[in-house]
Amino acid sequence: MTADDPTWRLPSSLRALRPEATDALDRVNARVWEAVDARTLDLVRLAIAGILGNEAGLLRRSARGHDAGLTEAVIARLDYYPSAPEFSDAERAGLAFAEQFVMDVSSLDAEDLARLSVHVPEDRLRSFVTAVYVTEFTQRLEMMAGLLLGVDDRGFPPAPPVGDLASPADPAELRAELGAYQAVVVQGASLDPAVTELVRLRCARTHDCRICQTLRLADAREVGVDDTMTAKIDFYEISDLPERSKVALRITDAFITRPDTLSPAAADKARRTFLPDELAELCLDITKWSTQKIHVALGTDAADALPTNADGISFLTFSPDGTVAGYSATTAQGV
Repeated sequence: MTADDPTWRLPSSLRALRPEATDALDRVNARVWEAVDARTLDLVRLAIAGILGNEAGLLRRSARGHDAGLTEAVIARLDYYPSAPEFSDAERAGLAFAEQFVMDVSSLDAEDLARLSVHVPEDRLRSFVTAVYVTEFTQRLEMMAGLLLGVDDRGFPPAPPVGDLASPADPAELRAELGAYQAVVVQGASLDPAVTELVRLRCARTHDCRICQTLRLADAREVGVDDTMTAKIDFYEISDLPERSKVALRITDAFITRPDTLSPAAADKARRTFLPDELAELCLDITKWSTQKIHVALGTDAADALPTNADGISFLTFSPDGTVAGYSATTAQGV
C-alpha cells in the first residue's frame, strides 16, 4: 500500500513508445485533480478500480484524498456508499453517476444529470464528467498496455512532474488539456486506416454515441472501408473480416469492458499480430475515441449539425497536427 501522488500509473514500455502522448495524458490527469474535489475524485477512482478489476489501483492511496479527509475507515465502507453515513449526499451522487458511466454510459439520461447537478454547479458539470472519463480510461490504459506491451524492470512508475498548470481549476483549461491529448494521439501513424476505423466504430457502437456512429474517417473510406465492411463489426467473430482486424476488435472489446478478462492466449495472439508500436497506438486510440462517453453522458452527442450524404454519413478528416480539419458529405477534404 502506498501513499504517493500522483495515483495514476502507466507502464514504462508505453511511455517509451509514445512519450508525447503519455506526457499529455499526465497533464490531463493532473488537471482533473485540480478541477474536482480530491476526496470525491479519489472515491470515484477507487470505485472504478473495483469495477475494472484493477487490483493495483485499489491498493494505491492519494495524499490529496487523505488530506481532504479520506481515511481507511471510509474506504472500507465504499461498497456501502448508498446508505453508509460516512458519505455525503454529493459523494453518493458522484459515485452513482460514475458507476453508471463506467458500466453503461448510454443508459445515463437527463434525470441522472439532474441528480448530479444538484451537487455539481452547472459550470463544473462537464469538468466532473471529464474527470470520471480520465480516471476510468487511464486505469483501462494502465491495465491493457501492461498486458499487451509487457512490464519491464521499471514497471509502473509514478507519473513524472508535469510542471505548473495555469488556472488549475478553470474548466476551459481542462478541456484544452484533453484536446491536446486527443490531438497527439491522432498523430500516431503506426496503424493502418482500416483497423483504426473498425476500432473507432466498435467504440462508438458500444457506447452508443450518435455523432461517432454517423461519422466515417475519410482516409479509411479511401482505402476501401465501405458500409459493407463496417456492417460486419457487430458480428465480427463470425464475419470474413481479416484476422488482424478481429484481433484488434477483441482488444477493443476487452479494453472498454473488462481489461482483466483479456486472456493470456489473446494477449499473445495480439503480440504476434501487431508490432509494439502498433499495440501502443491501438491502446491510445481506444482512449481517444472513447472521449465520446463525455458527450453521451452530457447528452451532447447529437449529429444533427453534421453535413451528411444520402445514407446519413458524414466524413471526418484530421489535420497533420491531429486536430479536426472538418466534416463533409463526401470523402473530399472537410470544410
